[in-house]
Amino acid sequence: MSGESDENNIRKLQRGDEESFRQIYDKYHNRLFGIAFKYLKSKELAEDAVHDVFIKLWNHRKELDQKGSLKGFLFTSMKNHVLNMIRDRKRDVKKNKKYATLKPVKANNTESKITLNTYHKVFRDGLAKLSDGKKEIFKLKMNKGLSNQKIADKLDISINTVKSQYYKASKFIKNHLNDYADISFE
Repeated sequence: MSGESDENNIRKLQRGDEESFRQIYDKYHNRLFGIAFKYLKSKELAEDAVHDVFIKLWNHRKELDQKGSLKGFLFTSMKNHVLNMIRDRKRDVKKNKKYATLKPVKANNTESKITLNTYHKVFRDGLAKLSDGKKEIFKLKMNKGLSNQKIADKLDISINTVKSQYYKASKFIKNHLNDYADISFE
């Protein structure tokens, strides 16, 4: 593995070579985990981040540029994923009671309220189109803030099923919002 070029690894990966994927995982897992842990300060969140990046690699393997850097793809994906996780965690923190004492900004803009209500309706419509399993996993993760492991334990399913179903649900919701509310997540 260490002697093979990124080009060869990408080529094998594009053909669906699971052994090549496993070797790439073994080679980069620890370094990606280190980056994620440095910023997320949680072993569980860092492991989730690494897993999500490798799911992305596998799901997008056919789109990879054979002349590109596999290492660059993985590290850039990890950086973006960690930044998104931090952004999402900041949103959760803002919901905490300690922020309830801050003076709320008054917004009497009718147009903004209508737009927000429209976005909420499109989101609820997209959520309603998910299968029951995906919907439950999505709600447990987004509304309750449960970790993948806690969701797996609660629903008595594997953690990989949780991650896969959440990924698919998130992707569907993002596409639905993009299609029906013109909200882009690019």
